[in-house]
Amino acid sequence: MVTIKLNGKDGIIGENLSLLEILKERNIIPETVVVALNMKVINQNELEKTFLSDGDSVEILRFVAGG
Repeated sequence: MVTIKLNGKDGIIGENLSLLEILKERNIIPETVVVALNMKVINQNELEKTFLSDGDSVEILRFVAGG
C-alpha cells in the first residue's frame, strides 16, 4: 500500500497505480481536470505513465465557469 495526500486529505492506495488509474477509480474524465503531482502540473498525455509513490501529494483541479 502507498500513502498519499489527495486534495489535501491523507489516503492509502494500491501499489503501482498511475494518475490515470486514480482518476478512473473516482469516475473523473481526465480531459475535464488538471492534475498536479507534488506541485507540478502533469501533461494529459503523461497521466498513464506517471506512477505514485509513498508520500506523493496529488491535487485534482476542476475548472468551473460561471457568471
